[in-house]
Amino acid sequence: MVDSTKPEHGVDLTFVDMDQPHTLKTFKADVETIEPGFARIRYPFKLDWCNPRGSLQGGMYGVFLDEVMGYAMIGSHPKLDTLWTTTTLNINYLRPITGEIIAEGRVIREGKRTVYVEAELITPDGKLCAKATSTMMILRRDGELME
Repeated sequence: MVDSTKPEHGVDLTFVDMDQPHTLKTFKADVETIEPGFARIRYPFKLDWCNPRGSLQGGMYGVFLDEVMGYAMIGSHPKLDTLWTTTTLNINYLRPITGEIIAEGRVIREGKRTVYVEAELITPDGKLCAKATSTMMILRRDGELME
C-alpha cells in the first residue's frame, strides 16, 4: 500500500506551516487575510525580480496572482486531504509594478471538480496593476479527481 502523504521526494504533506510556507518565505511575503474564498497577501519589491527597466518581470505577476488564488482556495479548503491544480491562468497586465504590491484573490464559483477564481495586484494606494482569472481542478491527495 502506498502512503499518499509521503510522495517519492519524501516530504511530509500532512503538515503545512501556514505561518511560514515555503513560497512565502522565498518571496518574504505576508499573508494579511485568509478566509473562506478570499486571501490578501503583501509582497515586497525586489530588483532581483525586475526586468531591465526596473519594473516587476511579467512572470512574477503570474507567481503572485497564482499564489493568492491558491490561498483563497486554502481559505475554502483548510483540510489537507484536498488539493487543487491550476488548469488555466489568464493575466491582464495593466500597469508596471515598481514597488510593494498587494495581491487579492477570490473564489467566484466552485463546482464539484472545478473552481473559477479571480485575483488582482494593486499598489498600496489602490492602483490596479493586473487582473487574472483561473480555473482550478480539485483533486484528492493521491492526485486523482475528487468524486
